[in-house]
Amino acid sequence: MNTALWISFQIVWPLLLAGIIWVAARYSQLLAIKARNERMQGALLLVDIAAVTAMREVQQVFVDRLKATSGDGTLTPEQRTAAKAAAIASAKAQLGGRGLAELRHAFGFDAAEVEALLATRIEAAVQHGKALRRPSWDTGTAGDAVPFAA
Repeated sequence: MNTALWISFQIVWPLLLAGIIWVAARYSQLLAIKARNERMQGALLLVDIAAVTAMREVQQVFVDRLKATSGDGTLTPEQRTAAKAAAIASAKAQLGGRGLAELRHAFGFDAAEVEALLATRIEAAVQHGKALRRPSWDTGTAGDAVPFAA
């Protein structure tokens, strides 16, 4: 009886050990993916905070002054481009060299791709700010149209 048990143990033990090693390897991969995702999530949070802060700063310092001096309260395309460039520069300054390096490392981006990411997040912050300033009953899509009018 003991020899049959010993032979069974000799057959099962390598299989069990291989299974334990496989599970450990998969768990290690899962931890690496989780760490990468958390790093990316933290980097995106930094970008969002910098974008919103830069958008508000440029709005208060630059855009409001330009709108007040213009006759109709709107910006020219050149002024919009200048405001966007100022917001990107402000966001870069807030992030600093270390934050920009973290973004490049977290996403594998180069400097141009980091700037494009900042520009996209700043545009999203501007659109979100516009949506917050619009009255809650105005969706901004239908204009003066009356839905289901008879």
